[in-house]
Amino acid sequence: MIQFAVYLTLQVVLFLAWVSGYLDPYQKMMQEIILDAMGETKVSYGLKMSLTGKKLIEDENFSKIQDQMGSELAGTFGKGGFGEGVGSVLSKSL
Repeated sequence: MIQFAVYLTLQVVLFLAWVSGYLDPYQKMMQEIILDAMGETKVSYGLKMSLTGKKLIEDENFSKIQDQMGSELAGTFGKGGFGEGVGSVLSKSL
């Protein structure tokens, strides 16, 4: 019973810290670490998700083209792409 009370208290404290914004710097740091491990920046990941996320036309060929365009454009601003510097600078401001 004591373990449950400690667990519940910890959850409430974490929730309040999250709502009040104390965890924002840590959340941004974790996003950077995870995106870096994936070889992405915030800009390249955002481009990929926005371009490949919602299909404009429900045609299989057009969907493939849309996915390839999104991946290629995201790769341009990702790690190792020729726009990596621009992607890194823009990602710092997000």
